[in-house]
Parts: sequence; structure tokens; C-alpha cells
Amino acid sequence: MLAARNRLRKPYEIARVYKRGVYGSAGGYLSVKAAASGRSESRAVVVVGKKVDKRAVVRNRIRRQLASGLRELWATVPTGYDIVISVHSDIRSLPTAQTRQLLQEALRRARVLAV
Repeated sequence: MLAARNRLRKPYEIARVYKRGVYGSAGGYLSVKAAASGRSESRAVVVVGKKVDKRAVVRNRIRRQLASGLRELWATVPTGYDIVISVHSDIRSLPTAQTRQLLQEALRRARVLAV
């Protein structure tokens, strides 16, 4: 889990990122929207809808898996961004390394990472 100050929580803030953010996707599994926020720290949220799986246990497992990958990449994320990571299909069967690679690719395509 990210630190509380690095989590995007309010629905209107998430809606703002969806409306104004730069889009980046990876392999059809997930996508990223990132918008400059002007804050001193970046914030992020992982969104897993019921289309992925109806069971909350499964959705939370996917959310935790991606949050862990994001935490490892967090040092490379520049400050001042609000980031929404949306999951489009079940990624539980993918290896952890591939999941992190997909996350990194989506962040790069959304112009958040320069790596």
C-alpha cells in the first residue's frame, strides 16, 4: 500500500484525472490516466471494476498486486501528478514480473515515467 499522503481518494479528484489526464495503456490489461496536480507529492489510485471479477476478494487481490508494483516504481515517479490505474481484465494469472512490466509500460506511455 502507498502512504496515505500518496493515495488519491476523493471521487471528484479521480473524475478530474479521468477527464483531463494523459492516457497510456499496456497489453489491454490495464491503462493509466495521469494529470498534473501542482502538488508537492504525487498521488495514485488503483481502480478494479466489477467487469474484471464480481468477487471483491479477487478485485482486492489485483489491487494489492498493482499497488505493490507501483510502490516499487514510486521513487521514479516525478512529483506533482495524480495517477489513476484502471484494470480491464483479470491479471491474477500473470507472473509478478510481467505485471510490473505492464504497469511500467503504461506509466511510460502516459508520460509519467521517462524510463
